[in-house]
Amino acid sequence: MDEQITYDMISNSGVTIIQNKALYSFNLDTILLTNFAEYEKSQQIVDLCAGDGAIGLTVSAYTDAHIYLLEIQKELTDLAEQSIEYNRKQIQVTNINDDLKNSLQHIEHDTIDTVICNPPYFKVEEMTKMKNNDVLAKARHEINANLSDIFKTCRGLLKQNSKLYMVYRPNRLAEFIQTADEYNFKLNKLRFVHSHYGDDANLFLAELIKTPKKGGLTVLPDLVIYKNETDYTDEAEEIIYGKN
Repeated sequence: MDEQITYDMISNSGVTIIQNKALYSFNLDTILLTNFAEYEKSQQIVDLCAGDGAIGLTVSAYTDAHIYLLEIQKELTDLAEQSIEYNRKQIQVTNINDDLKNSLQHIEHDTIDTVICNPPYFKVEEMTKMKNNDVLAKARHEINANLSDIFKTCRGLLKQNSKLYMVYRPNRLAEFIQTADEYNFKLNKLRFVHSHYGDDANLFLAELIKTPKKGGLTVLPDLVIYKNETDYTDEAEEIIYGKN
């Protein structure tokens, strides 16, 4: 597979993400989740299913918290390592190449303030041929981890009343909420994302709390990406390109 190395940035963060477009590269899901997550009071953050580290490295521009990148695919972990070195983030960012089911072998139980996770959200039976790109297939489909694995891992990592941020597909919302509840996570904030006005939602952004003291769900106003066929809405443009 020919390498297609690029140097990219999310929302004018000042952090460069080294990517191999022939393998995998961050997309709108990643940008939206990075913007949605809140972590100002965090001392330790985990970017779970980190891919090439785009979320965790971008977040490092806005916080002094220590950030762990946890990714099973070595090809992507190697790219993240290059980005860590390129941005001189070796002290702040720890890069872990392992199955998320082994996370507690690397990070202490109940010590994390925030987890941000852009997980695979297509079932294995929904897999289509991806031009022999196994890396992309594993990033998008539940080959190495499913929803239960994600929530179980986060339950082990997060402190009580700490937050998990995820992006997921609306057609699996009922399963998402049920699985979260099984692992003592409560949905706290929910935002649906639409490509155009009048379209069905194609994503949702979720803030969950581990064993919260009290419940309650806030459904935020919908986020619409395009105001016509080619132009972003003002909010989407600010999220994607950053504030001027």
